[in-house]
Amino acid sequence: MQSFISDKTMMITRRTAINTDQIMAADRITVDKYTATCQKTTQKGALFLLDQYLDQAYPMNREGSNRGGYEASDLRKTLQSDEVLDIFADYRSKMRPFGNGDLLRLPFHSEIFGNEGAERFEPDHYDQWPLMKDRNNQIALRDDKAEWGWIQNKHKWSMTDFCIVLSYGIVGSCTASNPIGVRPVFLIV
Repeated sequence: MQSFISDKTMMITRRTAINTDQIMAADRITVDKYTATCQKTTQKGALFLLDQYLDQAYPMNREGSNRGGYEASDLRKTLQSDEVLDIFADYRSKMRPFGNGDLLRLPFHSEIFGNEGAERFEPDHYDQWPLMKDRNNQIALRDDKAEWGWIQNKHKWSMTDFCIVLSYGIVGSCTASNPIGVRPVFLIV
């Protein structure tokens, strides 16, 4: 290995794999064939978000309505199915359910976008994840292509739309029956 020696120091960031029992924001793990990044740590555990969309695009609701919001959606049921949960098999024993009992959920508008476009979507009371202040982290790929992805807040003035992340990382909305990207959030203790 050749080394480069300079008479000037510089700040560099080195990524290295380690075994640890202490997870910090920005730590990355491998989940099946995906990667997931810790968005923040809390007393309840480390909150991870997949870096890519799942291979399959899903509609929020097949019938095209946002009635009942995310809690009553077809996509919520899909995320709790064995088909999807099996992807997380290596972490199932470490995963903890959210307040509603789910092991996987979609991100909330404010976790991704902060206040950007908040007036159009049902409110939530979360803070923007620090890593999401960089728009590049809001963007995700499926099959190596940037794609739209679901957020769980429904649109305030529409009977059909939910919040989404557009392929270039800004807030938008989409009809519930459109199959688009899904980027689950999960909690590890």
